[in-house]
Amino acid sequence: MKIEHLYGEVANFYGDPQNAVYLSQCDPDSEIIHTRLDSVPYFASERPDIILIGSMSEAMQRLAIKSLMPYKERIIELIDDGVVFLATGNAYEIFTERIEYVTEKITVDGLGLFPLTVKTDLFARYNGMVIGEADGMTITGFRSQFSFVYGDNSDFAFIKVERGIGINKQSKLEGVRRKNFIGTHLIGPILPLNPEFCEYVLRLAGSSACAAHKEAAMAAYDRRVAEFRDPKVKFD
Repeated sequence: MKIEHLYGEVANFYGDPQNAVYLSQCDPDSEIIHTRLDSVPYFASERPDIILIGSMSEAMQRLAIKSLMPYKERIIELIDDGVVFLATGNAYEIFTERIEYVTEKITVDGLGLFPLTVKTDLFARYNGMVIGEADGMTITGFRSQFSFVYGDNSDFAFIKVERGIGINKQSKLEGVRRKNFIGTHLIGPILPLNPEFCEYVLRLAGSSACAAHKEAAMAAYDRRVAEFRDPKVKFD
């Protein structure tokens, strides 16, 4: 299995690079391809099984959009072909129509794969937790962000939220899904926090590997689910 980790030298906030590390532990025979921001992506000419991109600063987000824009049609082609994409934190905002950086008074076009817009205010950080359902699985995670997403994602949401918020404070639908492209604000990182979901991602990529350290990972996951469902626990 070939896993391309995009821009890990800058898209490395909140432990998101550990998604790539965990996948390599799940399948020790997998190959992790590290693509730098200033280089041609492996996916430009080859077909990886999984493509990962994680949280980054707002300045790096704008550079990532600039770097990926020439490959927009190739990305759509790969999505249509079933390649797994996992974009976490503010990385998935790159694939919306537009990001308005309120603080800096800058508006930038995204890749436009989803009919959504983003507003980012560096004076208004939101920290919270999420528990919800995605494709029959319970997903848990954390979020720390300056941005909210706006628009109707009801036809392509990733998570139906049980506790916490969705793409904004008025929404209970979190993230985006297009075939095997999954975009979510959940950080933490999401794969080791959700071993069942990790195995689901592996199956989407055609791998039969199991979650690494599964017994310990599932025990921690079960405790987290119980904690997140405890009404005494505050979510933001």
